[in-house]
Amino acid sequence: MKVEEQKSKNNRGDGGCCVFDFDMIGMAALRAAQTHAQSARFSEMLTVCQHILSAAGDNIGIFLDVGALLLKFGYLSLARECFERACRLAPTDLRPVINLANLARDAGEYATSRELFAVLLAQLPNVPVIRANALLSLEYDPEVSDFNRLTQACSWGEWAIRQVGSPRSRPPIRSLGGCPLRIGYVSSDFCQHTVGLFVKDVFKNHDSSRVAVFAYNAGQVKDWVTEEIRGACEFRDVAALDDTALANLIRQDELDILIDLSGHTAGSRLTVFVQRPAPVQVSWLGYFATTGLSCMDAVLLDEWHAPPGIDVQFVEPIVRLPAGRLCYQPVPWAPAEVGLPPCLKTGKVTFGCFNNSAKLNNRVFDLWAQILAGVPESRLVLKWRTFHDDALCRSIGNAFAVRGIAPERIDLRGPSFHADLLKEYADIDIALDPFPFTGGLTSCEALWMGVPIVTWPQSRVVSRQTFAFLSCMGLSELAARNAEEYVAIAVTLALNPARLKILRATLRGKMRASSLCDASGFTRGLEDALLALFERVTQNSATEGANLLNQKILLNVGAGHPRSGAMIPQAFQTSEWKELRLDIDPVSTPDILGSMLDISAVGDASVDAIYSSHNIEHLYPNEISIALKEFQRVLKPEGFVVITCPDLQAAAQMIADDRLMEVAYTSPAGPVTPFDIVYSHRLFTGRDKPYMAHHSGFTLQVLISTLKSNGFVSAAGKRQPAAFDLWVVATKSPMAEDELCELAGKMLPR
Repeated sequence: MKVEEQKSKNNRGDGGCCVFDFDMIGMAALRAAQTHAQSARFSEMLTVCQHILSAAGDNIGIFLDVGALLLKFGYLSLARECFERACRLAPTDLRPVINLANLARDAGEYATSRELFAVLLAQLPNVPVIRANALLSLEYDPEVSDFNRLTQACSWGEWAIRQVGSPRSRPPIRSLGGCPLRIGYVSSDFCQHTVGLFVKDVFKNHDSSRVAVFAYNAGQVKDWVTEEIRGACEFRDVAALDDTALANLIRQDELDILIDLSGHTAGSRLTVFVQRPAPVQVSWLGYFATTGLSCMDAVLLDEWHAPPGIDVQFVEPIVRLPAGRLCYQPVPWAPAEVGLPPCLKTGKVTFGCFNNSAKLNNRVFDLWAQILAGVPESRLVLKWRTFHDDALCRSIGNAFAVRGIAPERIDLRGPSFHADLLKEYADIDIALDPFPFTGGLTSCEALWMGVPIVTWPQSRVVSRQTFAFLSCMGLSELAARNAEEYVAIAVTLALNPARLKILRATLRGKMRASSLCDASGFTRGLEDALLALFERVTQNSATEGANLLNQKILLNVGAGHPRSGAMIPQAFQTSEWKELRLDIDPVSTPDILGSMLDISAVGDASVDAIYSSHNIEHLYPNEISIALKEFQRVLKPEGFVVITCPDLQAAAQMIADDRLMEVAYTSPAGPVTPFDIVYSHRLFTGRDKPYMAHHSGFTLQVLISTLKSNGFVSAAGKRQPAAFDLWVVATKSPMAEDELCELAGKMLPR
């Protein structure tokens, strides 16, 4: 389409001026540019975009729209120019800043992306898309720790719950009575998207005698995948519904289990889950980390994605599916045959990676350069839409050049139609997986096309995707345990053309025979897992309901993480007591997020006991009375408090003996010295947690007198010099000495 300027006649006598009527011609031109891009006519798209921008004047909306189109198809530099122009036109408008943050991520500029999202979150803390994009970007960033990612996800969960006022209770759980389990999937990607391609065959293989399936389609794109899913379930188009309306529709459908397929990716409706529209709620497939939502009953993974110990990265309990986290079926246009490895024809090995350029980082370039150096005359093909961008291509060429690899050995290819992309695997001998964000659908397609993949699984779930696929196929020897092994596996494989030929000929057969491609078996396992989860939640809810009438409430102040925090005294570990966990740190996934100075979320005279383990010493002296008055307020008249804290008298003995830095005892966190007892364990205060420092100290006599001077009537305690701690039990109301001794005998260590 040719875009022309339109004369705007006026009565000023100047013959009119050249302007664009963006309400008509401009938007039509933008649609034409989109059509050109979708048809891979990129030069025409750029021409139209240039015409639009030349006539845009100070219309910030045009710069945002054109910039978004350019970004979508990989023209990062041109898109950046649009967004920066928008910033100059409207310095207080943060919309272009959002785009610049996402652009920086796509370009692998992680520090810039983090900085921009920090600015955005500070100024717009309640915009869901900003929060979601910030979380998603952390998955690509190799510099962000697992702890930091979990902390920020938990903060998102707390924020999401605040938006609806307070945590919602679980809806009533119906008895199945022989009826199918009613499950619903929520996604914006029921189309030719990674999620849609992975779930369409699950929908088609669901057993209607076991499950009744609903799909809540929150996306705008509809294609052949959409129609296949639509034909296999009760399909609901819900893109126009807000969270409340969608939650109400889900309730009307009387679901038993609601499954999120998006997490914090684009188009997510995860905030609907905060409203608890279904009795059981699950995270699966579309995301690769914790949602941060305490109202999710499970995340579905497998033994390869979730080895022992990874549970601490999740708020949700992990359910490990028996046949893997997902199943793969090739698209209908996948080439029917797999040819010989190209190195047998060219005599030179070609490595390749068709993953998102946002996954490429300096550590990846380091190891890939070592691999190329170890295989003389080898080449590396990288393919992604952002290789339309000349500046990014030069940057990657320079990255290899400074590592001793000639830029001409690097072949950077832009986007193409899916069918053509699959054919390009014929050019690749060995695929190299990026890290820490590894391939998903990309890895499945490479393997289907006969290309072996070398991967390096690490601590994040998203780093273990290819490892899981290879393990399903019996090829875990292609997964490295460290950087050196990653390079060695790739180089050794490249120098063994006979092995490459065998792999090329057998990979597709191995996939077909594995659980990775068994859609029917996978779906049976998924149904079994969902039914077992529903039964478990049902039983737990029934037990909780039966116990609730007679249970006493223990408020565990400063509880820490359920898996690593201090254990409550054994006397509280019975069905007689229900623990309510309060902590200042969201990563600890507390029932109540707050400090011991403000327990306003707990009602007056509502708890039977309080347990405070190594918290009171973190308060400043003037804060101790505030905390103890809060304890008094929430305790029932017959309630009591159990407090344990460091014993300064025991620490002082070692200090007096000039043993300040000697190990007093060893805790789960490591060796503890008298210095740590007085000032706090240095490991924790070094983690940007100022609330972990000690500001007060006690001997047994001082602790008891402090409690009594702040309203507690009866108190008894003991020292444990070997453990360097004090223990005290104190009551709100008077208690006879024999009763107090009996209570202390139950609650204090022996």
